[in-house]
Amino acid sequence: MSSQEFESADRPTPLVSVSVTTYNLEKWLPRALDSILAQRTTFPIEIVIGDDGSQDESVKIAQSYRERHPNVIRVLERSKNVGIQRNTYETLDQCRGKYTAWLDADDYWTDPEKLAIQVETMESDPTISICGHFTREVMVDGQINRPRVLASLAPGRYGIDELLRHNLMTPAAVMFRTGIHRQLPTWYFDLKSLSDWPIWVLAAQTGDIVLLDRVMADCMLTPNSSFMAQSPVFRHAMVAKFYELVESIIPSRWHRLVRARKGAQYESIAYFLRKQGDFVASREAAVKAFLSPSLKDNVGSKSKALLASVVREVQWRLRNGRTASAR
Repeated sequence: MSSQEFESADRPTPLVSVSVTTYNLEKWLPRALDSILAQRTTFPIEIVIGDDGSQDESVKIAQSYRERHPNVIRVLERSKNVGIQRNTYETLDQCRGKYTAWLDADDYWTDPEKLAIQVETMESDPTISICGHFTREVMVDGQINRPRVLASLAPGRYGIDELLRHNLMTPAAVMFRTGIHRQLPTWYFDLKSLSDWPIWVLAAQTGDIVLLDRVMADCMLTPNSSFMAQSPVFRHAMVAKFYELVESIIPSRWHRLVRARKGAQYESIAYFLRKQGDFVASREAAVKAFLSPSLKDNVGSKSKALLASVVREVQWRLRNGRTASAR
């Protein structure tokens, strides 16, 4: 990062900073930036683009936008890839506004009033830590996969209890008070994905989450995304790791809940490993599920998972034994 790029003496102090994280997303970055620049606001904003050592034309595109909007756009360039967690943290760290909105470069905003509506909501009540909204999920070809993500949730106010059960909102939907990321523990950088969820958990401990009844962004389901490109086993294992680590930043009264949620992830891991034919690892995952957090929690489902894994492992060992004896 050069000092020239982040000089701010001639820039108006923004009310809202928009953190844009990108890595090899040259095809989608212009659409994301155009959707930000199309916002209708009565307050100043800034756009901080954090590129994670892209090998395509992403940096050149970001630079061209900065040249056209020098008082709005700043670019954080890197000569090498530092990973999604570090890129997220360092880009957020450059945000100077009272509020921060977040947009991954393959997503985009669909409502030009998004920032104005969220600022009005945040300004109206200092007890609100996060303001979010519904999004659509679209495929690379533009086909709508889900017209309203998390449609099962009613709009309104939520607390940490609901957030610990599942990640309520994607980055494209969220505005939060700037600086909360600086309270993140060091284990944040050990996660290979899930760069947003720990930040929401921290914010929810100082205020409420408000979910607006409006769809204002499209989130693209790309096959090479940092999370969705991975196998189901990886995704459930990462969520299980999140639940294990998040105990260090939440009050103890929530520990049993996150341990139960961790156990449910291990049940899913056991299931997918059985499908893959890895019966030993499936049984090990099922045992972890059975022991999290106590024998009385999720007893029915985790008992079935353990029984299924043990039976399949025994069958597998018996087949292997018969095969070996026949040689």
